[in-house]
Amino acid sequence: MLYLIGIGLNSKQISLEAIEAIKSSDSVFLEGYTSEYSQGTINEIEELVGKKVILLGRKGVEEKFDSVLLSAKSNNIALLIIGNALTATTHIQLLIDSKENDVKYKVIPGISITNTIAETGLDEYKFGRTVTICYHQENFEPETFFDQILENQKIGLHTLCLLDIKKDENPKRLMNCKEAIEILEKISNKRNQKNNFEYLGLFAMSSLKQKIIFGKEKIISFKEIYDLFPQSLIILGKTNAKEKEFLEKMY
Repeated sequence: MLYLIGIGLNSKQISLEAIEAIKSSDSVFLEGYTSEYSQGTINEIEELVGKKVILLGRKGVEEKFDSVLLSAKSNNIALLIIGNALTATTHIQLLIDSKENDVKYKVIPGISITNTIAETGLDEYKFGRTVTICYHQENFEPETFFDQILENQKIGLHTLCLLDIKKDENPKRLMNCKEAIEILEKISNKRNQKNNFEYLGLFAMSSLKQKIIFGKEKIISFKEIYDLFPQSLIILGKTNAKEKEFLEKMY
């Protein structure tokens, strides 16, 4: 059996179902490149379940997981994923691979950033497609996420922007909200388009230090912008009366 297990945004959000599955597993792995905890450590999970957790980078999951997957025919294998179990395309592919190789699997969901957006005061039903803002590099400056933001804006929907993470690099890089805003403005300038985006910055959600900050200037001048991770950005669509009241009174 292959268990794909979402373990939440901090070490205390792991579910009883997840704990039972991990304890029953012969080998336990952590997919360690799509996100990281806002609070707590994997060592705490190891102590809780009494199992050693083996860290896997991108190549370990996307290119070298075949032998581990096949071993799940005769052993219980757990793959832990920070946040929810099936947010990333990579994790969906593992289900396809399991089906093709006659490997039984079970998905155990976890709390992710999408579960926390209601705390901003914005209506969950008014969010469009989620995007990931990617780092720009030499010969690689993607803009598709910008186009999707504009599509959401056209129909008045908010956009949750996940921010790029480069955990396989040394040192690792986690994009902050200021960098994300700068990339969006760079694309706007390149296209000779003036955007009037309104921003909400989400910092280390589900941790004791979490912060939600409204407004571009407040976000980029936030003193802890280089300390509180992971971060996400919300670009507001058309706000209704209750959303406006919340934004005015809470921020």
